[in-house]
Amino acid sequence: MVVRKLLAVDLGASSGRVMQGLFDGAKVELTEIHRFSNHAVSVKGHLYWDSLNLFQEVKNGIVKAALDERPIESIAIDTWGVDYCYLDKNGDIIFNPHSHRDPRTKVYEEQFYSQVAGEELFRKTGIQPSLINSANQIHADLAERPYLLEIVDKVLFMPDLLTYLLSEKKVNEHTILSTSGLMDVDSRELSEEILEKLSIPYDWFSKISRKGEVLGTLSPELSEELNVNDFKVIAGAGHDTASAVLAIPYIKPINETAFISSGTWSLVGIESEEPIVSKKAFDYGLTNEGRFDGNYRVLKNTTGLWLYNELRNDWHLKGEEDLSHQTLAALADEITDNKTYIDPNHPSFSSPGDMESKIQKFCADTDQETPQTKGHIMKVVFESLAMSYRNTIEQLEDVTGQKINQIQMLGGGIQNEMLCQVTADFTNRELYAGPVEASSLGNIASQLIALNLLKNRDQIVEVIKKSSEIKIYKPDENLYNEEKYKDYKNILVKEDD
Repeated sequence: MVVRKLLAVDLGASSGRVMQGLFDGAKVELTEIHRFSNHAVSVKGHLYWDSLNLFQEVKNGIVKAALDERPIESIAIDTWGVDYCYLDKNGDIIFNPHSHRDPRTKVYEEQFYSQVAGEELFRKTGIQPSLINSANQIHADLAERPYLLEIVDKVLFMPDLLTYLLSEKKVNEHTILSTSGLMDVDSRELSEEILEKLSIPYDWFSKISRKGEVLGTLSPELSEELNVNDFKVIAGAGHDTASAVLAIPYIKPINETAFISSGTWSLVGIESEEPIVSKKAFDYGLTNEGRFDGNYRVLKNTTGLWLYNELRNDWHLKGEEDLSHQTLAALADEITDNKTYIDPNHPSFSSPGDMESKIQKFCADTDQETPQTKGHIMKVVFESLAMSYRNTIEQLEDVTGQKINQIQMLGGGIQNEMLCQVTADFTNRELYAGPVEASSLGNIASQLIALNLLKNRDQIVEVIKKSSEIKIYKPDENLYNEEKYKDYKNILVKEDD
Protein backbone atom coordinates (compact mmCIF):
# COMPACT_ATOMS: atom_id res chain seq x y z
CA MET A 1 0.00 0.00 0.00
CA VAL A 2 1.41 3.38 -1.04
CA VAL A 3 1.07 6.04 1.65
CA ARG A 4 1.49 9.59 0.39
CA LYS A 5 2.65 12.48 2.55
CA LEU A 6 1.09 15.89 1.87
CA LEU A 7 1.56 19.13 3.80
CA ALA A 8 -1.22 21.61 4.55
CA VAL A 9 -0.22 25.08 5.70
CA ASP A 10 -3.21 26.55 7.54
CA LEU A 11 -2.74 30.21 8.49
CA GLY A 12 -5.10 32.12 10.74
CA ALA A 13 -5.01 35.70 11.91
CA SER A 14 -3.54 34.68 15.29
CA SER A 15 -1.60 31.47 14.61
CA GLY A 16 -0.42 29.17 11.88
CA ARG A 17 0.25 25.47 11.49
CA VAL A 18 1.99 23.10 9.16
CA MET A 19 -0.05 19.89 9.15
CA GLN A 20 1.01 16.54 7.72
CA GLY A 21 -1.57 14.35 6.02
CA LEU A 22 -0.77 10.70 5.31
CA PHE A 23 -3.16 9.37 2.66
CA ASP A 24 -3.43 5.60 2.22
CA GLY A 25 -6.03 5.69 -0.53
CA ALA A 26 -8.99 5.56 1.86
CA LYS A 27 -8.40 7.99 4.70
CA VAL A 28 -6.12 10.81 5.84
CA GLU A 29 -4.13 10.62 9.06
CA LEU A 30 -3.55 14.22 10.12
CA THR A 31 -0.68 15.30 12.40
CA GLU A 32 0.44 18.76 13.51
CA ILE A 33 4.10 19.18 12.56
CA HIS A 34 4.75 22.82 13.43
CA ARG A 35 2.73 25.57 15.12
CA PHE A 36 3.62 29.26 15.33
CA SER A 37 2.06 32.56 16.31
CA ASN A 38 0.91 35.20 13.85
CA HIS A 39 0.06 38.73 14.92
CA ALA A 40 -0.30 41.97 13.02
CA VAL A 41 2.55 44.38 13.77
CA SER A 42 1.76 48.02 14.49
CA VAL A 43 4.11 50.48 12.75
CA LYS A 44 3.48 54.25 12.75
CA GLY A 45 -0.24 53.83 13.23
CA HIS A 46 -0.68 51.06 10.64
CA LEU A 47 -1.04 47.28 10.99
CA TYR A 48 1.04 44.91 8.87
CA TRP A 49 1.58 41.16 8.58
CA ASP A 50 5.19 40.01 8.89
CA SER A 51 5.11 38.08 5.63
CA LEU A 52 8.77 37.03 5.60
CA ASN A 53 8.52 35.64 9.11
CA LEU A 54 5.45 33.67 8.06
CA PHE A 55 7.42 32.28 5.13
CA GLN A 56 10.27 31.33 7.45
CA GLU A 57 7.84 29.46 9.70
CA VAL A 58 6.50 27.59 6.67
CA LYS A 59 10.08 26.61 5.83
CA ASN A 60 10.63 25.49 9.43
CA GLY A 61 7.58 23.25 9.14
CA ILE A 62 8.83 21.74 5.88
CA VAL A 63 12.16 20.88 7.48
CA LYS A 64 10.43 19.16 10.41
CA ALA A 65 8.14 17.24 8.05
CA ALA A 66 11.15 15.98 6.06
CA LEU A 67 12.89 14.38 9.05
CA ASP A 68 11.52 10.90 8.39
CA GLU A 69 12.26 8.77 5.32
CA ARG A 70 8.88 9.23 3.62
CA PRO A 71 9.21 11.90 0.89
CA ILE A 72 6.89 14.88 0.79
CA GLU A 73 4.54 14.66 -2.20
CA SER A 74 3.05 18.18 -2.20
CA ILE A 75 2.13 21.29 -0.24
CA ALA A 76 -0.70 23.86 -0.38
CA ILE A 77 -1.52 27.02 1.57
CA ASP A 78 -4.81 28.26 2.99
CA THR A 79 -5.28 31.53 4.90
CA TRP A 80 -7.87 34.06 6.02
CA GLY A 81 -9.41 36.20 3.29
CA VAL A 82 -9.06 39.70 1.77
CA ASP A 83 -5.42 40.58 2.61
CA TYR A 84 -2.76 40.78 -0.11
CA CYS A 85 0.75 41.91 -1.03
CA TYR A 86 2.25 43.98 -3.87
CA LEU A 87 5.17 42.75 -5.97
CA ASP A 88 7.35 45.00 -8.09
CA LYS A 89 8.58 44.21 -11.60
CA ASN A 90 11.51 42.24 -10.16
CA GLY A 91 9.12 40.04 -8.23
CA ASP A 92 10.10 41.56 -4.88
CA ILE A 93 7.70 42.50 -2.08
CA ILE A 94 7.22 46.28 -2.08
CA PHE A 95 6.07 46.46 1.55
CA ASN A 96 4.58 44.06 4.03
CA PRO A 97 0.85 43.38 3.52
CA HIS A 98 -1.57 45.41 5.60
CA SER A 99 -3.89 43.69 8.02
CA HIS A 100 -7.58 44.04 7.18
CA ARG A 101 -7.97 45.72 10.60
CA ASP A 102 -5.71 48.60 9.51
CA PRO A 103 -7.57 51.92 9.91
CA ARG A 104 -6.62 53.46 6.55
CA THR A 105 -9.80 52.36 4.76
CA LYS A 106 -11.97 54.41 7.12
CA VAL A 107 -10.32 57.61 5.91
CA TYR A 108 -11.42 56.91 2.33
CA GLU A 109 -14.78 55.28 3.05
CA GLU A 110 -16.92 58.13 1.70
CA GLN A 111 -14.77 58.48 -1.40
CA PHE A 112 -14.96 54.73 -2.08
CA TYR A 113 -18.74 54.52 -1.87
CA SER A 114 -19.13 57.62 -4.02
CA GLN A 115 -17.42 55.60 -6.76
CA VAL A 116 -19.14 52.26 -6.08
CA ALA A 117 -22.31 52.19 -3.98
CA GLY A 118 -22.53 49.37 -1.47
CA GLU A 119 -25.57 47.70 -3.01
CA GLU A 120 -24.06 47.98 -6.49
CA LEU A 121 -20.88 46.28 -5.23
CA PHE A 122 -22.98 43.45 -3.81
CA ARG A 123 -25.04 43.05 -6.96
CA LYS A 124 -21.97 42.89 -9.21
CA THR A 125 -19.55 40.92 -6.99
CA GLY A 126 -21.80 39.09 -4.51
CA ILE A 127 -19.72 40.48 -1.63
CA GLN A 128 -21.19 42.57 1.16
CA PRO A 129 -19.68 46.07 1.40
CA SER A 130 -17.11 46.26 4.18
CA LEU A 131 -14.06 48.34 4.98
CA ILE A 132 -11.99 45.15 5.26
CA ASN A 133 -12.62 44.12 1.65
CA SER A 134 -9.61 43.99 -0.68
CA ALA A 135 -11.42 46.45 -2.96
CA ASN A 136 -11.57 49.04 -0.17
CA GLN A 137 -7.99 48.36 0.89
CA ILE A 138 -6.48 48.72 -2.59
CA HIS A 139 -8.54 51.87 -3.16
CA ALA A 140 -7.10 53.33 0.06
CA ASP A 141 -3.57 52.30 -0.93
CA LEU A 142 -3.86 54.16 -4.23
CA ALA A 143 -5.28 57.22 -2.52
CA GLU A 144 -2.38 57.31 -0.04
CA ARG A 145 0.36 56.11 -2.38
CA PRO A 146 -0.47 57.02 -6.00
CA TYR A 147 3.09 56.10 -6.99
CA LEU A 148 2.02 52.45 -6.70
CA LEU A 149 0.62 52.77 -10.21
CA GLU A 150 4.21 53.15 -11.44
CA ILE A 151 5.90 50.37 -9.50
CA VAL A 152 3.39 47.56 -8.82
CA ASP A 153 3.53 44.58 -11.15
CA LYS A 154 1.25 42.06 -9.38
CA VAL A 155 -1.17 41.73 -6.47
CA LEU A 156 -0.95 38.39 -4.66
CA PHE A 157 -3.35 37.44 -1.90
CA MET A 158 -1.86 35.86 1.22
CA PRO A 159 -1.95 32.20 0.09
CA ASP A 160 -0.87 33.27 -3.41
CA LEU A 161 2.11 35.11 -1.92
CA LEU A 162 3.38 32.11 0.04
CA THR A 163 2.76 29.82 -2.93
CA TYR A 164 4.84 32.22 -5.06
CA LEU A 165 7.68 32.26 -2.53
CA LEU A 166 7.72 28.45 -2.59
CA SER A 167 7.40 27.92 -6.34
CA GLU A 168 8.12 31.27 -8.06
CA LYS A 169 4.74 30.92 -9.81
CA LYS A 170 2.23 33.80 -9.68
CA VAL A 171 -1.48 33.00 -9.67
CA ASN A 172 -4.64 34.32 -8.04
CA GLU A 173 -6.47 31.32 -6.62
CA HIS A 174 -10.23 31.49 -7.15
CA THR A 175 -11.56 30.99 -3.60
CA ILE A 176 -9.31 33.65 -2.08
CA LEU A 177 -9.91 36.09 -4.97
CA SER A 178 -13.66 35.64 -4.44
CA THR A 179 -13.39 37.37 -1.03
CA SER A 180 -11.95 40.55 -2.53
CA GLY A 181 -15.01 42.37 -3.88
CA LEU A 182 -13.28 42.50 -7.28
CA MET A 183 -14.70 39.40 -8.99
CA ASP A 184 -17.77 39.52 -11.21
CA VAL A 185 -20.39 37.29 -9.62
CA ASP A 186 -21.79 36.07 -12.95
CA SER A 187 -18.72 35.57 -15.15
CA ARG A 188 -16.55 34.49 -12.16
CA GLU A 189 -13.74 36.53 -13.68
CA LEU A 190 -12.30 39.82 -12.47
CA SER A 191 -14.84 42.62 -12.80
CA GLU A 192 -13.46 45.08 -15.32
CA GLU A 193 -16.27 47.48 -14.39
CA ILE A 194 -15.43 47.56 -10.67
CA LEU A 195 -11.69 47.79 -11.34
CA GLU A 196 -12.25 50.70 -13.73
CA LYS A 197 -14.47 52.58 -11.28
CA LEU A 198 -11.81 52.24 -8.60
CA SER A 199 -8.92 52.98 -11.01
CA ILE A 200 -7.26 49.64 -10.19
CA PRO A 201 -5.22 48.26 -13.12
CA TYR A 202 -6.55 44.98 -14.49
CA ASP A 203 -3.05 43.72 -15.29
CA TRP A 204 -2.07 43.82 -11.62
CA PHE A 205 -3.74 40.42 -11.33
CA SER A 206 -2.51 37.04 -12.52
CA LYS A 207 -4.20 34.05 -14.09
CA ILE A 208 -7.04 32.74 -11.94
CA SER A 209 -6.29 29.24 -10.69
CA ARG A 210 -9.36 27.03 -10.20
CA LYS A 211 -10.27 23.59 -8.85
CA GLY A 212 -6.76 22.75 -7.72
CA GLU A 213 -3.67 23.17 -9.87
CA VAL A 214 -0.16 21.78 -9.65
CA LEU A 215 1.94 24.90 -10.26
CA GLY A 216 5.27 23.13 -10.37
CA THR A 217 7.77 22.05 -7.75
CA LEU A 218 9.57 23.67 -4.87
CA SER A 219 12.12 26.11 -6.28
CA PRO A 220 15.64 24.64 -6.69
CA GLU A 221 17.05 27.24 -4.29
CA LEU A 222 14.62 26.25 -1.55
CA SER A 223 15.07 22.54 -2.17
CA GLU A 224 18.81 22.98 -1.67
CA GLU A 225 18.44 25.35 1.32
CA LEU A 226 16.05 23.04 3.19
CA ASN A 227 17.72 19.82 2.00
CA VAL A 228 14.41 18.32 0.85
CA ASN A 229 13.14 16.64 -2.29
CA ASP A 230 11.60 18.91 -4.95
CA PHE A 231 7.94 18.16 -4.12
CA LYS A 232 4.91 19.67 -5.87
CA VAL A 233 3.48 23.09 -4.96
CA ILE A 234 -0.30 23.21 -5.41
CA ALA A 235 -2.80 26.05 -5.57
CA GLY A 236 -5.57 24.34 -3.60
CA ALA A 237 -8.50 25.89 -1.77
CA GLY A 238 -6.64 29.03 -0.71
CA HIS A 239 -9.35 30.51 1.51
CA ASP A 240 -9.48 28.73 4.86
CA THR A 241 -13.28 28.65 4.92
CA ALA A 242 -13.37 27.20 1.40
CA SER A 243 -10.99 24.51 2.63
CA ALA A 244 -13.16 23.86 5.68
CA VAL A 245 -16.34 23.56 3.60
CA LEU A 246 -14.60 21.13 1.24
CA ALA A 247 -14.11 18.88 4.30
CA ILE A 248 -17.80 18.67 5.25
CA PRO A 249 -18.67 14.97 5.55
CA TYR A 250 -22.28 15.39 4.48
CA ILE A 251 -24.52 12.91 6.28
CA LYS A 252 -27.76 14.17 4.70
CA PRO A 253 -28.38 15.78 1.26
CA ILE A 254 -26.32 18.90 0.64
CA ASN A 255 -29.36 20.92 -0.48
CA GLU A 256 -31.05 20.37 2.90
CA THR A 257 -28.01 21.22 5.01
CA ALA A 258 -26.52 24.39 6.46
CA PHE A 259 -22.93 24.51 7.66
CA ILE A 260 -21.48 26.37 10.63
CA SER A 261 -17.72 26.79 10.51
CA SER A 262 -17.19 27.43 14.20
CA GLY A 263 -14.31 29.15 15.92
CA THR A 264 -13.62 32.63 17.25
CA TRP A 265 -15.96 33.70 14.45
CA SER A 266 -18.71 31.58 12.95
CA LEU A 267 -19.58 31.36 9.28
CA VAL A 268 -23.14 30.18 8.80
CA GLY A 269 -24.11 29.28 5.27
CA ILE A 270 -25.03 26.87 2.52
CA GLU A 271 -23.39 25.60 -0.64
CA SER A 272 -25.02 26.83 -3.84
CA GLU A 273 -24.58 26.25 -7.56
CA GLU A 274 -25.46 29.92 -8.17
CA PRO A 275 -24.87 33.19 -6.30
CA ILE A 276 -27.74 34.90 -4.48
CA VAL A 277 -27.62 38.67 -4.98
CA SER A 278 -31.21 39.69 -4.36
CA LYS A 279 -32.15 42.84 -2.45
CA LYS A 280 -33.33 40.63 0.42
CA ALA A 281 -29.97 38.81 0.55
CA PHE A 282 -28.20 42.18 0.66
CA ASP A 283 -30.45 43.44 3.46
CA TYR A 284 -29.85 40.25 5.45
CA GLY A 285 -26.08 40.75 5.22
CA LEU A 286 -25.45 37.55 3.28
CA THR A 287 -22.39 37.27 1.08
CA ASN A 288 -21.24 35.00 -1.79
CA GLU A 289 -17.77 33.48 -1.68
CA GLY A 290 -16.13 30.97 -3.99
CA ARG A 291 -16.27 27.24 -3.54
CA PHE A 292 -13.34 25.02 -4.53
CA ASP A 293 -15.28 23.72 -7.55
CA GLY A 294 -15.95 27.27 -8.80
CA ASN A 295 -19.48 27.59 -7.41
CA TYR A 296 -20.57 29.44 -4.27
CA ARG A 297 -20.84 29.49 -0.51
CA VAL A 298 -23.70 31.78 0.50
CA LEU A 299 -23.07 32.75 4.09
CA LYS A 300 -22.95 35.28 6.87
CA ASN A 301 -19.91 35.96 9.03
CA THR A 302 -21.19 36.10 12.62
CA THR A 303 -19.70 36.23 16.07
CA GLY A 304 -18.65 32.87 17.45
CA LEU A 305 -16.65 31.93 20.54
CA TRP A 306 -15.05 35.39 20.56
CA LEU A 307 -17.38 36.41 23.41
CA TYR A 308 -16.62 33.27 25.40
CA ASN A 309 -12.85 33.61 24.90
CA GLU A 310 -12.89 37.29 25.84
CA LEU A 311 -14.82 36.57 29.06
CA ARG A 312 -12.35 33.87 30.08
CA ASN A 313 -9.44 36.17 29.34
CA ASP A 314 -10.95 39.07 31.32
CA TRP A 315 -11.67 36.85 34.33
CA HIS A 316 -8.16 35.42 34.18
CA LEU A 317 -6.65 38.95 34.23
CA LYS A 318 -8.73 39.69 37.33
CA GLY A 319 -7.12 36.74 39.11
CA GLU A 320 -10.09 34.39 38.84
CA GLU A 321 -9.23 30.71 39.08
CA ASP A 322 -10.74 27.47 37.74
CA LEU A 323 -11.93 28.83 34.42
CA SER A 324 -11.76 25.47 32.66
CA HIS A 325 -14.25 24.74 29.89
CA GLN A 326 -15.76 22.00 32.05
CA THR A 327 -16.25 24.30 35.05
CA LEU A 328 -17.85 27.09 33.03
CA ALA A 329 -20.14 24.63 31.25
CA ALA A 330 -21.21 23.19 34.61
CA LEU A 331 -21.97 26.69 35.95
CA ALA A 332 -24.03 27.47 32.86
CA ASP A 333 -25.90 24.18 33.25
CA GLU A 334 -27.08 25.29 36.68
CA ILE A 335 -29.08 28.12 35.07
CA THR A 336 -32.37 26.58 34.00
CA ASP A 337 -34.58 29.64 33.66
CA ASN A 338 -32.57 32.14 31.62
CA LYS A 339 -34.72 34.82 29.97
CA THR A 340 -31.93 37.22 28.98
CA TYR A 341 -30.35 37.50 25.52
CA ILE A 342 -27.88 39.59 23.58
CA ASP A 343 -27.24 40.25 19.91
CA PRO A 344 -23.78 38.64 19.55
CA ASN A 345 -23.16 40.74 16.44
CA HIS A 346 -23.78 44.09 18.13
CA PRO A 347 -20.88 46.50 17.47
CA SER A 348 -20.21 46.94 21.19
CA PHE A 349 -18.95 43.35 21.36
CA SER A 350 -16.51 43.62 18.46
CA SER A 351 -13.61 45.15 20.41
CA PRO A 352 -11.63 43.29 23.07
CA GLY A 353 -11.70 43.95 26.81
CA ASP A 354 -14.24 44.18 29.64
CA MET A 355 -16.70 41.89 27.89
CA GLU A 356 -18.68 41.15 31.05
CA SER A 357 -19.55 44.83 31.52
CA LYS A 358 -20.44 45.20 27.84
CA ILE A 359 -22.87 42.27 28.08
CA GLN A 360 -24.41 43.64 31.27
CA LYS A 361 -24.82 47.09 29.71
CA PHE A 362 -26.51 45.64 26.61
CA CYS A 363 -28.97 43.76 28.83
CA ALA A 364 -29.74 46.89 30.85
CA ASP A 365 -30.14 49.00 27.71
CA THR A 366 -32.69 46.50 26.34
CA ASP A 367 -34.67 46.34 29.63
CA GLN A 368 -33.68 42.79 30.55
CA GLU A 369 -32.50 41.11 33.71
CA THR A 370 -28.78 41.78 34.07
CA PRO A 371 -26.75 38.57 34.58
CA GLN A 372 -24.48 38.75 37.63
CA THR A 373 -22.86 35.31 37.89
CA LYS A 374 -20.43 33.56 35.56
CA GLY A 375 -22.90 30.77 35.00
CA HIS A 376 -25.69 33.14 33.97
CA ILE A 377 -23.41 35.12 31.67
CA MET A 378 -22.23 31.88 30.03
CA LYS A 379 -25.84 30.78 29.54
CA VAL A 380 -26.72 34.13 27.96
CA VAL A 381 -23.78 33.85 25.55
CA PHE A 382 -24.40 30.24 24.47
CA GLU A 383 -28.15 30.59 23.99
CA SER A 384 -27.76 33.90 22.17
CA LEU A 385 -25.14 32.45 19.81
CA ALA A 386 -27.41 29.51 19.03
CA MET A 387 -30.34 31.77 18.28
CA SER A 388 -28.23 34.04 16.08
CA TYR A 389 -27.32 30.92 14.08
CA ARG A 390 -31.01 30.04 13.77
CA ASN A 391 -31.81 33.56 12.62
CA THR A 392 -29.24 33.29 9.81
CA ILE A 393 -30.47 29.83 8.82
CA GLU A 394 -34.02 31.17 8.52
CA GLN A 395 -32.74 34.04 6.38
CA LEU A 396 -31.03 31.50 4.11
CA GLU A 397 -34.26 29.54 3.84
CA ASP A 398 -36.09 32.75 2.97
CA VAL A 399 -33.78 33.81 0.13
CA THR A 400 -33.43 30.31 -1.35
CA GLY A 401 -36.92 28.90 -0.81
CA GLN A 402 -35.36 25.63 0.34
CA LYS A 403 -35.89 23.92 3.67
CA ILE A 404 -32.82 23.36 5.84
CA ASN A 405 -33.32 20.22 7.90
CA GLN A 406 -29.92 19.67 9.50
CA ILE A 407 -26.64 21.36 10.37
CA GLN A 408 -23.04 20.32 9.78
CA MET A 409 -20.86 22.09 12.35
CA LEU A 410 -17.10 21.94 11.96
CA GLY A 411 -13.90 23.54 13.20
CA GLY A 412 -12.39 24.11 16.63
CA GLY A 413 -15.63 25.42 18.12
CA ILE A 414 -17.21 21.96 18.06
CA GLN A 415 -15.01 21.01 21.01
CA ASN A 416 -17.40 23.14 23.09
CA GLU A 417 -20.13 20.55 23.55
CA MET A 418 -22.52 22.97 25.24
CA LEU A 419 -22.49 25.26 22.19
CA CYS A 420 -23.19 22.27 19.93
CA GLN A 421 -26.11 21.09 22.06
CA VAL A 422 -27.80 24.47 22.47
CA THR A 423 -27.37 25.07 18.73
CA ALA A 424 -29.23 21.82 18.04
CA ASP A 425 -31.86 22.76 20.65
CA PHE A 426 -32.55 26.30 19.54
CA THR A 427 -32.39 25.65 15.81
CA ASN A 428 -34.54 22.54 16.39
CA ARG A 429 -32.36 20.64 13.93
CA GLU A 430 -30.14 17.59 14.17
CA LEU A 431 -26.51 18.70 14.29
CA TYR A 432 -23.51 16.70 13.04
CA ALA A 433 -20.27 17.95 14.61
CA GLY A 434 -16.93 17.30 12.90
CA PRO A 435 -14.26 17.38 11.77
CA VAL A 436 -12.33 19.62 14.20
CA GLU A 437 -9.45 20.07 11.74
CA ALA A 438 -11.70 20.94 8.83
CA SER A 439 -9.48 23.55 7.12
CA SER A 440 -6.43 21.30 7.11
CA LEU A 441 -8.40 18.27 5.91
CA GLY A 442 -10.01 20.34 3.17
CA ASN A 443 -6.59 21.66 2.17
CA ILE A 444 -5.34 18.07 1.85
CA ALA A 445 -8.47 17.10 -0.09
CA SER A 446 -7.88 19.92 -2.59
CA GLN A 447 -4.37 18.57 -3.16
CA LEU A 448 -5.66 15.03 -3.69
CA ILE A 449 -7.97 16.39 -6.40
CA ALA A 450 -5.11 18.29 -8.06
CA LEU A 451 -2.97 15.13 -7.97
CA ASN A 452 -5.83 13.07 -9.49
CA LEU A 453 -5.85 10.81 -6.45
CA LEU A 454 -9.51 11.73 -5.87
CA LYS A 455 -11.92 12.50 -8.69
CA ASN A 456 -14.96 14.26 -7.22
CA ARG A 457 -16.79 15.59 -4.16
CA ASP A 458 -18.45 12.27 -3.39
CA GLN A 459 -15.04 10.64 -3.02
CA ILE A 460 -13.87 13.51 -0.81
CA VAL A 461 -16.89 13.05 1.47
CA GLU A 462 -16.12 9.34 1.89
CA VAL A 463 -12.47 10.04 2.73
CA ILE A 464 -13.42 12.72 5.27
CA LYS A 465 -15.93 10.38 6.95
CA LYS A 466 -13.20 7.76 7.37
CA SER A 467 -10.67 10.34 8.55
CA SER A 468 -12.61 12.12 11.31
CA GLU A 469 -14.97 11.59 14.21
CA ILE A 470 -18.53 12.84 13.77
CA LYS A 471 -20.75 13.39 16.81
CA ILE A 472 -24.53 13.75 16.54
CA TYR A 473 -26.50 16.20 18.68
CA LYS A 474 -30.27 15.78 18.67
CA PRO A 475 -32.48 18.75 19.56
CA ASP A 476 -34.48 18.83 22.78
CA GLU A 477 -37.79 19.85 21.23
CA ASN A 478 -40.04 21.86 23.51
CA LEU A 479 -42.23 24.92 23.23
CA TYR A 480 -40.17 26.84 25.77
CA ASN A 481 -37.31 27.06 23.29
CA GLU A 482 -39.72 28.54 20.76
CA GLU A 483 -40.78 31.13 23.33
CA LYS A 484 -37.14 31.93 23.99
CA TYR A 485 -36.55 32.48 20.28
CA LYS A 486 -39.48 34.89 20.14
CA ASP A 487 -37.97 36.79 23.09
CA TYR A 488 -34.60 36.89 21.30
CA LYS A 489 -36.19 38.30 18.15
CA ASN A 490 -37.91 40.97 20.27
CA ILE A 491 -34.47 41.98 21.58
CA LEU A 492 -33.28 42.53 18.01
CA VAL A 493 -36.32 44.75 17.41
CA LYS A 494 -35.62 46.75 20.61
CA GLU A 495 -32.00 47.13 19.54
CA ASP A 496 -33.07 48.58 16.18
CA ASP A 497 -35.43 51.00 17.95
